[in-house]
Amino acid sequence: MVLIPYIIPQLHVVGGNPMPRPQLPFVRHRTVNQIRAQYRSCRHPVEKPRWHALWLLARTDEPRTPAQVADLVGLSAVTVREILHRWNDHGPDGVADRRRDNGAEAKLTPRRRQALYAALRERPPDGGLWSGPKVARYVADRWQVTVRPETGWRWLVELGFSLQVPRPSHPKSADPPRRRAWKKTCAAG
Repeated sequence: MVLIPYIIPQLHVVGGNPMPRPQLPFVRHRTVNQIRAQYRSCRHPVEKPRWHALWLLARTDEPRTPAQVADLVGLSAVTVREILHRWNDHGPDGVADRRRDNGAEAKLTPRRRQALYAALRERPPDGGLWSGPKVARYVADRWQVTVRPETGWRWLVELGFSLQVPRPSHPKSADPPRRRAWKKTCAAG
C-alpha cells in the first residue's frame, strides 16, 4: 500500500516518513478588525476571497490551518498557503491581483482600427463576404501583423459587424432560363 501525502493535508513526507507540516507564521501587518474591514469592503472578485482567507487565518478566537480555511473559503489549501506567504512577505500589497496590466500591446493602433473599419465596409479584395480568416489575411498583408483567424473574427464583432450568410437559392425558385443554365453547370461539373 502506497501512502499518498495528499490524503492527510497536515502531513508531508520527508525521506519516506510522514511528518507534521510546520505551522506557517502569520505576520500581523494589520489588526484582525482592519483585515475584516478590508474583506467586507473589497469588491474585486479575485481579491475578496484572499482577504476572507487572511481574516480567518488572523483570528485568534478560532485558530485555523490553511487547509481548514481553504475548505471554508472555496480555495485550495495550496492557494491559501501561497496567499499567506505573499501576505507575510509583502503585506497588503501581496494580496492584490497581479494580473492587472500584464497584457501585451494592442495589435492594431486606433488609426489602423479605423482603416480596418473602413475596409470592412467595402467588399473583400477576393470578393465574397468578410470572415475571420479574411480579416486576419487582410491585416497581415496590409500591416504585416500576424494574428489567428479567431482574432480576425473578434475584430469583426468588436467593430460592429455580424455574420452575413448569403441567402440560399433553390433551383426551383429561379426562372426557367436561369434554371436551364444551372442545370448545364451541374451536368458539366
